[in-house]
Order: sequence, then structure tokens, then C-alpha cells
Amino acid sequence: MSSSTEVDSSGSRGPMPSASLWRLLRSDAPWYALTAGVTSVVTYFALALWSARLDIPWLYQGDSLSTAAHFKTVLEEGWYEYQPSLGAPSGQVYNDFPTADNLHMIAAKIIGLFTDSWPVAINFYFFAGFLLAALSAFWLLRLCRIMPAISVALSVAYAIAPYHFMRGEAHLWLASYYCIPLGLGLLIMILRGDSLWTARPSRWRIVGVLTGRGAFAVVAVALLATSSTYYSVFFLLLLASVGLLVLIRDRSWRRFFGAAGIGVVTVVVMLINMAPDILYSITAGPNLGGFLRGHAEAEIYALKLSQLLLPWPGHRIDALQSLRSAYDSSYPLVSEQPALGLLGAVGMVIALVFLAYAAVSLGRRGLRRASPRSVTISHLSALIFIAFLFSTVGGLSTFISFLTDALRGWNRMSIVIAALALAVLGVVLHIVVERFVTRAALGRAWRVALVAVVSIGLIGVAYVDQTPRDPSASYASIEQQYEMQDQFFSSIESELPADSMVLQLPFVPYPESTSPTGIESSEELIPYLHSTSIRWTQGGIKGRPASEWPEGLSERPPSEIATLAAAAGASGILLDTAALRGGDTDLEPALRSIAGEPLSSEDGRWEFFDLRPIRQSLESEVDPAELDAIASRITVPVTPFLQPDFTGFTTSDLTAGTSVHSKSVNPAFTLVNPTGSATPVVLTMTVSLPDTAGDVTVTYPDGQSTTVAAGKEGVVVSHAFVLEPGSSEVRLQAAGSSSSAPVTIEISHVTSQDGLLQAFLDGLPSEAPASGP
Repeated sequence: MSSSTEVDSSGSRGPMPSASLWRLLRSDAPWYALTAGVTSVVTYFALALWSARLDIPWLYQGDSLSTAAHFKTVLEEGWYEYQPSLGAPSGQVYNDFPTADNLHMIAAKIIGLFTDSWPVAINFYFFAGFLLAALSAFWLLRLCRIMPAISVALSVAYAIAPYHFMRGEAHLWLASYYCIPLGLGLLIMILRGDSLWTARPSRWRIVGVLTGRGAFAVVAVALLATSSTYYSVFFLLLLASVGLLVLIRDRSWRRFFGAAGIGVVTVVVMLINMAPDILYSITAGPNLGGFLRGHAEAEIYALKLSQLLLPWPGHRIDALQSLRSAYDSSYPLVSEQPALGLLGAVGMVIALVFLAYAAVSLGRRGLRRASPRSVTISHLSALIFIAFLFSTVGGLSTFISFLTDALRGWNRMSIVIAALALAVLGVVLHIVVERFVTRAALGRAWRVALVAVVSIGLIGVAYVDQTPRDPSASYASIEQQYEMQDQFFSSIESELPADSMVLQLPFVPYPESTSPTGIESSEELIPYLHSTSIRWTQGGIKGRPASEWPEGLSERPPSEIATLAAAAGASGILLDTAALRGGDTDLEPALRSIAGEPLSSEDGRWEFFDLRPIRQSLESEVDPAELDAIASRITVPVTPFLQPDFTGFTTSDLTAGTSVHSKSVNPAFTLVNPTGSATPVVLTMTVSLPDTAGDVTVTYPDGQSTTVAAGKEGVVVSHAFVLEPGSSEVRLQAAGSSSSAPVTIEISHVTSQDGLLQAFLDGLPSEAPASGP
């Protein structure tokens, strides 16, 4: 078979590229490759990765620890919903904290085929998120008919948006926003009047269907709906708005139902992702405290126009960083400090000006004969306006909050607005460059040079304006801290038999809680992140007795804690001294006197007390069947849950032991008895009236009631009774409280002591067994 030839400049003939290769070179494929390459280089410098180690997490605090626990669970267990090494002995059941962001768990499983190191997996995925965001943004920008070079530059700008660095590995699911441009592209197609349900021409119908626009639309929304509940809801709101606009503009029910079909696919995929959590809630019953949100948070966590347009908090330029800091420290509703960056802010301003011009020009002939690119700007501007209306303080999201409090972070719409705003800027730059080239009659070489300068300039502006000033500042300290902790917890693991349980104190409910000293509950996951064969008691989802049993145990006298922990099956106690509040100062000396000297971490924060000698003593003194029964009563106790009538003064945990208040006329809280049999308990609490002195009547599940005179100082109320299995209510009534003038009631130090446990302790020898490491 003969090959094609072409004549070069010297007159000689050489082989021509094949037709398929030529089509590839003339397509956007090389530009996609360039986008990936440039983004990789820019991200490498933006994160200062020459100073980082792949096997050490790049962020090691706050919510990044929860993200790390998810990745580690997927690598070890295959999926994230259940982790037997957390929330021991029952294990962590994440169905109690519903999430549908399963795409990132799938990514963790894929990465897990190549590594079993969670730091490597999470760092790699975080870096890959920049590339994927740039590639999907490039597709959107090319869909808007922006020239390739400018599309590359703005795609890089989208990948390194301030939002990406502010979310980071702490909010990795939100930082992995690479599916958003796919959904926005579908909205642009609908606004253009394109059909989303067409097949590709092919001799084989099935091939045409699977490679057509309809298949792409299904895959795009399936990826989006699997990646984030927030981004899916944002897309559905924009889709509903676009569907109505198209119906009004085109009077085409066919296009409207086509858009509705996309919405149905999105909702179905979301329900499939949430199905395990829904089924678990049905079978296990609702969780009284696992997922807590407030309706007012829809405005607390919304965004403002000024925030979007101002520099982001981590700006490299001191003056601009100071400007943003002054704003955030002086004005209310800081939210999560959303910002678009300079390029996105310019694009948004253009969009708003365009909408204003379109409004005053409504009905003019010139507007109706707008160029295709002006139409694209109008589509993008309309989407920006709708997105802003939903997400701004006091916007349409407030009305949604009347129906549900599950959605609160409306400021996260900022990354959606950023994609649209960059597209607006790209279309405008395309128009400006084309007109300049035409009017200046520039040749091809000069045109290429001009576009290159503009594109490189955009990347330069984005890099200076949007990337953090010193990303490597924490790498060295993280490495030191991580390796110190790894050595300490590895030493504990080497001492204990496999599958040993360790009680962690003090108890900090997980997730989204803090200790009285400000230690976040996610920090109590650190021991798990450095071990593989130990079961830790922290990390169970709050709101279930099986997760909150250490709270009840910690309310007992310090001299009893070690004995009961050993009876529950714990081989040791890990004390986090940084989380101890002032009232816990006698816990450490009590543990030392009973369990001996602890093994301490290098920084002195963690102390491990060996309970195996105490356990051995109990096994020699107590019948095994009785010991098993006592362990069950300790680890699955009667537990008070104060929600929803009693709420806290802060966003910290609202479980037993926290000072909480209610302005309800007849507030109540719940006692849960999961033992399956009637249980003798002693319920104790401190009741106070912060605003006025008066009588408070407490009515118990057994029908008995107690009336006490309460005031600001508070009074201790205690009652012994037999609690039936299941959930029971304890009600409080302040004298003179009415629907028109409810009296504020505060309760704190709510404990429920099991009478059988006290009988067990009373039957033990008076001298506690001595032990040491």
C-alpha cells in the first residue's frame, strides 16, 4: 500500500501524516495535553512540592484528619461506611453522618491498587484534582467558543482558584470540584437550544447511543451527583431555573422535558449514593445527634458580593491581604471567606454590567441581533446572577432553609460562580483579541505572539493573585510531628496484642465537636492514623449509646474509671492531656496510682496507661459470664441525648455534659436504653434559670416528678428509677413559662449511672490492683 507524500521547502518529498493523525493534531487533544502540563507545573510551584514528602500528609490538622481517616478506611476495609478500629468496640458506622460524595471514595479505591499508604493516596488525589479541574474547565471554555490558548490559561486559573487552596486536604471533597464544569456545560447547551438526548450517527445504533450527546450528559451528571451533594444541589437549582427560562423563551415543552430528564437522572444518582444511609436510618432508627444543623446557618454560611470581589485571605501581596483581613475582622458574617480572585472578579463584574445593559436595552433591535458570543455572555451572566441570588446572604437559599437545615454552606457556590465568571472573561478577551488583530491587520505570527502574551499574562496574574504566599511553611513541622506520633503509637502497638481495645480520654464526641480546651474531635483520630491492629474508642458517630459510652465512663470518679475500662475489655487508656479541662486535673494522678506510670509521647501530650494487669485481676475474681454482662452494660449504656429541645451556646457538641439551654415552654430530652431490658439508673443533672429565679419541675419516665427552686447558680437534681428499654423522655417545666413568654432553662452535667455497675464496683475488693508498664 502506498503512503502519502508531501513536498517540503527544499523541494524534496517526505511522508505525510496519516489522516487520523492529522485530525488529532488539528483537534483540541494537544491543547488538553498542554493544559495538563501547564497545570502540573503551576501546581507544583504553587504548593512548593519540592519541600514536601509524598508519604507525609501536606495538611495534618482539623478536618484533614477526618479526610485521612476516610482514605485509610477505604484502603483497609474496601469502603468507608464501617471501620471496626474506631468507635470500639462497636466500630464506626458512618451511615449515621450521611454523605453522598462517593466519587472520591472510588478514587481512593483505585489509588489503593498502587499503594497502601494513606498519605500517599490523599496527596496524590489532591494534586490530581488540580489537573482534572483544569481539563474539565478547558472543555467548558471551548464549548463557549473561546480560542484554545486563552482557554488553557483560564483553565489553569480555575484549577488554582483560591477556593482550592482554602479547602485543601481538609475539605478534599469540596476541593475536588472538577465535575462542576461538566454540569455548567450542559446548562449552556440547554440555553443554546441544543438537544441533550441525541445519538451520534453510526452504522450501529448502540454505538451511536453510547457515544452520543445523551450518553455524555448522563455520564456528566452521574459524575457530578456522585462527587458532591452540595454541587449536585447547586446544579439542580440552576437546571430548574434554566429549564423555566427556556420554556418561557422558546415555548418548547420538548426542550423543557429534556432538561427535566437531566434533573431526574441527577436525583436518581444522588438517591443511589444516599441509599445505604437512608436504609440504615430506617433499620437502626434515627440518630438523635449525629448530623446537627441549624436553619439560620443558611445565612451564616452564605456569601456576599464584597467577599467575592475582594482579595482572598491568603494573598501574596501584603497590602491586599491586609485589606481582606480588615474586612473579615470588621464586618459580620465572615462565613468561610469566599473569594473569586482578580480574574474571576473581573469576569463577574463584566457579567453584572452586561445584565444591566441588557435590562435597559430590552426590546432594542440591536440586542435581538446580538452576535453568538454576546449570546454566550448573556447565558453565562444569567447563570451567574441566578447562582448569586441563591447563595447570597438573605437570598433564595433562606427560603430553602425553611424546608430543610441539611444545606448550610451556600458560600460554596463561589466555585460555580468562578467557573462562569472566568468563561465570561474568556469570551470578552476572545472578542477583544480578534477585533484588535483585524483592525491592526496583524499577520499570523504577530497574532500568535499576541495570544501567547495574553495567555501567559493571565497565568502569571492568576499565580500571583490566587496561590498561597508560603505553602511550604508548615511542611517541616508537620513532618516532625507526624514522625514523632508515628513512633509513639507504633510503640504502643508493638506492646499490645493484635485487636486490643484502648479507651481514649477525655471523650470528645465525633464529628464536628470540640473539647473544653478547644481540641477538635478529629484530632482524636490521630492514634488510629498511626496504627493498624488497635481498636480505639474515639471516632464513633455521636448520637448512639454505643459511640458515647466513654462519656458516661468519664463522668464517674477517676478511681473507678480504670477498673471499669478494664472490665469493658480495654487493654489500656490513652490520655490526651491537651484536651483535659480544668476539672479533669485529678484524672491523671488517679490513673497513675491505679495503673502505674504511663508511657508518654515525646511532646508530653499523650500518655498511655497499661490496663492488662487490672484485667487479669478482674478475670481471677469475677465470673466470666458476669464480666461479659458488665462489659456490655459499660459499652452500650443508658445515654441521655439533649437534642433538639436543648441547644448549646456554641457550635460544639450538644451531648451529655455540655451546658445547654432551652426556651421551650415544656422542653424535654431523651434517655435511650439500648440494653433490651429494664435497667435501674440514677439520673443526675444541674438545673438553673439564668434570667430569673423560680421553681422547675422535672418529670421522669416512671411518672415521678421533682420540683426544685432554681436560679442562676443552679441546683443538682437526682432521681433513681427503673428505665424501660428504648427511648424515654425527661421533661422540664419552669413555673410561669408560657407560649408568649417562655422561661429559659439551662441544664448541665447530665449523667445516668447504671445501678448494676455500682453494685459490681461495690462487690470488688477495696484495694485496687496495682500495675505498671
